[in-house]
Order: sequence, then C-alpha cells, then structure tokens
Amino acid sequence: MHAAKTYFKNVWDSVATTLVGMRITGKYLLQKPITVQYPDERLPIPERYRGIHYLEQEKCIDCLACARACPIDCIEMDAVRHGKELEWISFTLDYQKCMFCELCVYPCPKDCIHMGTEFAFVTYDRSELKHDLLSFKGMAKEARIRMKEAEEKKKEKEAAKAAAGGAKESAPEAKLEKAADEGGDQT
Repeated sequence: MHAAKTYFKNVWDSVATTLVGMRITGKYLLQKPITVQYPDERLPIPERYRGIHYLEQEKCIDCLACARACPIDCIEMDAVRHGKELEWISFTLDYQKCMFCELCVYPCPKDCIHMGTEFAFVTYDRSELKHDLLSFKGMAKEARIRMKEAEEKKKEKEAAKAAAGGAKESAPEAKLEKAADEGGDQT
C-alpha cells in the first residue's frame, strides 16, 4: 500500500512540474519572437556605448593628450608640423591592449577622438588588431593650400622688409648729399 501511494505521488509531481513548465512555454508561445538575425539585423546600440574609436582628423592638433591619458599606452601618434599645419604619418590604436575605458576621449582639447558604436572587429590575425585611425596620410588639401598662402605672404613680407631696408639705407645718403649741397652754396 505504501508503494502504491509513493507511485501516485510521483505521477502527480511529474504532471504538476510538467504543467509548470508548459505554463512558462505557453506564456511565450503567442508572443512575437525576439530573435535578431545578427548580420542582417542589429539591436539598437545605446548612446553611451564604448565601441571602436574614430578620429576627426581635421580637428586634431597632435597635442598627445589622449596618448598621455591612456593608462596602458595603446595609442601611438606621429605627425610633422609645418608651421600651424600637420602632416600625418600615423595614429594607431592597439586593440590587443585597449580596454575601452574611454579615458582618452575626455582630455582632448578639440574633442576629436570618440568612442564609436562599431563592435564587430573580428580577425584571424592578431596583427590586424593594431588599427590606424587616420582617414588620410600626409597633409589635407586645405592645409596644403593654407601653407602655400602662408609661404607667399611670408615672401611678400620679406620683400617689403628688403625694400624698406633699402629705402632706409638710401635715406641717410640722401640727407648727406642734401647737406653737402647746402654747405656748398654757403661757401
């Protein structure tokens, strides 16, 4: 009798637990599926997401503030100054080291480095994780034009100085000649 009681209790427990599980399944059965077919569809990314960096190269002044702020030294910058203009050689981030802390963004005086929303940086080769953020190397077209204009203005100023210097040198000679002519008339 005790064995029959245990048997029916086990049957009741198995039916009860199956109904609990089916209740959860039934709850989601008639809802719209939430599965996202990843490569074709993407979930919305939060505004403050810290993804792969992007650089507004035209704004950057090569102050190295972002590189100094990086706690693990994964930012390397190299540029040559031509007066006020920059000739870019490299601006790389090593994503093998980067911990996406966003500490490089805040000290930037020109607000030119940002954390993007891109997160799929998959690669088979670790050497590809050293990412160059420059959109162009060398000087921007506008920077080259400004540099040529500045050089032309500098040449014009030097020519004006040379002409003014020549006029200053001739002015004392003219005074001496005038004084000599005046002195010759009195004698």
